[in-house]
Amino acid sequence: MRNPMGVLRRRAELKAPRERLPGGRRRWIRSSMDWLVSEFGREVLLRPIVVPSELIQAGYDGGVAAAEELCARVAERMDLPAGQCALSFGLVADGVRRPAYRGVVKEQSGRWIRGAERNEIQLAPGLAADPVALVAIFAHEAGHELLLGGGRISFLHRPDHEPLTDLLTVFYGLGIFTANAAYERRPRPNGRGKQPVARGYLREQALSEALAYYARLRGERHPTWDRHLDPPVRRVMRNHLAVLHK
Repeated sequence: MRNPMGVLRRRAELKAPRERLPGGRRRWIRSSMDWLVSEFGREVLLRPIVVPSELIQAGYDGGVAAAEELCARVAERMDLPAGQCALSFGLVADGVRRPAYRGVVKEQSGRWIRGAERNEIQLAPGLAADPVALVAIFAHEAGHELLLGGGRISFLHRPDHEPLTDLLTVFYGLGIFTANAAYERRPRPNGRGKQPVARGYLREQALSEALAYYARLRGERHPTWDRHLDPPVRRVMRNHLAVLHK
């Protein structure tokens, strides 16, 4: 029998931490995705979506060399020329895990830095051992290079640039990774139970709706790739997609 309190807690955490989106979540997702289509083209939208088994090679050992190779494949998928952005696994967190909403902790695992000669992406060393999270975080930072580094948007005129960059990973067919890495439960530092941990700026609820709208724009009523999504995300996405096709 399912634990009803556990189900309610999971539903609450599905939406947390909350990011304010101009005009409301649903309108923002649709208008922002439409803008990405106009900016980058429908050819990108219609590419086959990336599933984990296709991107993460068998025998991935979690080392830095394997992680760099994986990031290179993500960069190629996102049309980011090799060497345009420097990459390092030297991001050192400040040691503070920040509660965001309903006890969910938000961590910084990646950073895009504008440089004098070329921009840089810094990643936390521990990401190499988690290829799904690695793809999600690197794709987000590569998105900054495309949007901010490429001059398509600015901090001043797009205060929603962080969630927009998460949405860009969905547009480029990497949404399975972003959604599956958005939430996990880890053992608490004191060893008492588990602590919800969040990554990124769009929560699972928003990512579920974004994936549904992405599928709708691609003309997909019953996409087979949704089986790769974590069950809570998959259920919400299917519900939204059914509504979109009515």
